[in-house]
Amino acid sequence: MAAAGEGPISRQQLHDAFRHLAGRLAEQGIVGDVYVFGGAAIVLAYNGREATRDVDAVFEPREKIHEAAVEVAERLGLPRWWLNDQATSYLSRLRDENAAMIVDYPNLRVTAISPEHLLAMKALAARRYADMDDIALLAARLGLATVEEVEAVCESVYPDEPLSDRARLVVSDVMKRVERERSHGREGPELGL
Repeated sequence: MAAAGEGPISRQQLHDAFRHLAGRLAEQGIVGDVYVFGGAAIVLAYNGREATRDVDAVFEPREKIHEAAVEVAERLGLPRWWLNDQATSYLSRLRDENAAMIVDYPNLRVTAISPEHLLAMKALAARRYADMDDIALLAARLGLATVEEVEAVCESVYPDEPLSDRARLVVSDVMKRVERERSHGREGPELGL
């Protein structure tokens, strides 16, 4: 296990943490819902990487899950903020109809942001090094081949937020690399962007 506040959290550690979180909620007679997005969704739902720094999520009941998550962190040696809702302002206001079930315990349901919503979020942020691999992975998963196709997904998820010129350039770079890799017979997380 990662020492509190140190290192990335692996896929297995995340599954263990959610199992413990479900147990804590069961002890309290609480049923919780967690909707995961960002890097944790790439790890848990899309197998795009092995670890993440934290779990960006929306969760209900908020206070009860937050308290239980802190207890889980202390028990497993995870950062206190392993499960947090600090990035929720970046989510689309539109309902995510295609969220994927990650785990479904009797007292905890964990779903992950759909590839469409996550691609749009990553494309709008367009952090050149932090988001490029994720954009490539999600575009390939969705079978997208052009900037215009990515832009159409973004418009469907964030209808009032067009891609900035800078974001369009980042997406263009990613899609050129995806096309080069596809022409060499490689797809998905092994794109090596």
